[in-house]
Amino acid sequence: METLDRRQQLKAVILPKACEAFRLHGIRAVKMDDLAASLKMSKRTLYETYQNKEALLIDTLKLAMEQHDAVMQEFKAHNDDVMDLIIEHFRIQTEHFSSTNPQYFLDLKFYPGLMDKFHDVQEANMRKTMEVFSRGIEEGYFRPEVNYEFIMRMARQFSIIFRTQEEYAQYDLQEIFVSFVCTLLRGICTEKGIAKIDASLLK
Repeated sequence: METLDRRQQLKAVILPKACEAFRLHGIRAVKMDDLAASLKMSKRTLYETYQNKEALLIDTLKLAMEQHDAVMQEFKAHNDDVMDLIIEHFRIQTEHFSSTNPQYFLDLKFYPGLMDKFHDVQEANMRKTMEVFSRGIEEGYFRPEVNYEFIMRMARQFSIIFRTQEEYAQYDLQEIFVSFVCTLLRGICTEKGIAKIDASLLK
């Protein structure tokens, strides 16, 4: 039990630092030895906690998902309006992509286990978002004839394109959010939904 507790304590120290490093520099640029040095931790201790970089990466991805869910739950506790939930979800996702080094996404292919987990996280996020879209249809915000699974997959691919192709580097978070995300949302909304989006943007 003591060993397990010690390992959890070490993970609590390692994970935030690793998340930041991978987000800022990409995956392959961050060496385990350098990470240990930045943590003022011996390489042995780091490798006893995480056998390899891919195991560490998978835990950073889990942490990111947990943090996203926590933020959304906190938001929902104060505002359960379905349109506001969708807008906040896309705002957070856009912010995440905008603050992540494009090299991170390019490096994913070198880590098959991480790639599989990344896809699992994306699918889990899609299921949750689809549930919100279904509720939005029932409440009259979204058009019922739209293929929302296709819309979600398309938006996900465009989000990655925005962060990995140099010609989009000139656009900041707010431009991407308003010009792409909100325009996309308006296209799938009823008049009631469009009015809600416009009201939200004016806050």
